[in-house]
Amino acid sequence: MILKNILKRFAGNNPRIDEIEQQRVRRESEKQQDQFLSRMYKAISTHRDSEAIFLLLQRFDISETPPKQYEELFEHMLKWGPSRALLCLGRLIIEILNEERRYGRALFYIEKCQQIRPQFILADLSQTIFYAKMAVEADKLDVARNLISDPENRYGDMVNLELCNKLITHINLGRL
Repeated sequence: MILKNILKRFAGNNPRIDEIEQQRVRRESEKQQDQFLSRMYKAISTHRDSEAIFLLLQRFDISETPPKQYEELFEHMLKWGPSRALLCLGRLIIEILNEERRYGRALFYIEKCQQIRPQFILADLSQTIFYAKMAVEADKLDVARNLISDPENRYGDMVNLELCNKLITHINLGRL
């Protein structure tokens, strides 16, 4: 730190020194990212999903981190295979995208999560019908069906059961 300050004073506003400093900061950031991913992989590969979520919460400020960073992490974790931590991250991404009113992108992640676990449940159950309807409109009938199938057992009275059953009937009639 002292050497860095001396070099800055001696060099003045030398663009080469700034470039070297930026490279050092980038390498340090990459090293920290690699260490984080290594710890995440170890936790997930040994079925310690709660620990992986804890690492995630330590690493990111949920209210400040752009969804793109979570999406990149999701794609990276997807390569490691299915896990509860991956589905939790998917729920977080969907919730953030929903708050940003990026519903189409949220539906994309619902579909990705259903590919891992067809009975995937949203974090915010009040959005279940909304996204099921959206999936029907996008002709993603399997996504809609997966969201609202067996609503009594999956959701109890947390969603509008009558509307779920009407949508299921609509989907089934559309498939005939």
